[in-house]
Amino acid sequence: MKIKNGYVLKEIAGNNIVVEVGGKVNFNGMMMLNETGAFLWKRLEKGADQAELAAALLEEYDVPYDKADEDVALFLQKLKGAGVLE
Repeated sequence: MKIKNGYVLKEIAGNNIVVEVGGKVNFNGMMMLNETGAFLWKRLEKGADQAELAAALLEEYDVPYDKADEDVALFLQKLKGAGVLE
């Protein structure tokens, strides 16, 4: 799984914001991510898949595997819906 070229995560005034840069604009506005979303985004930039993302959540946060996997699936679904994943 990979983030499409042209989408970047920026920290602006303490907020994690995904913006589209350059090229043809298909993304309306910007997307704000909480701390966990930014944590997952940074791993997606390196090509992590759903299982790797869930494992990273388990290492970083005190959550059960089922919850981590469910949260990752929901996050990925939202990113796909926004058109930012390949």
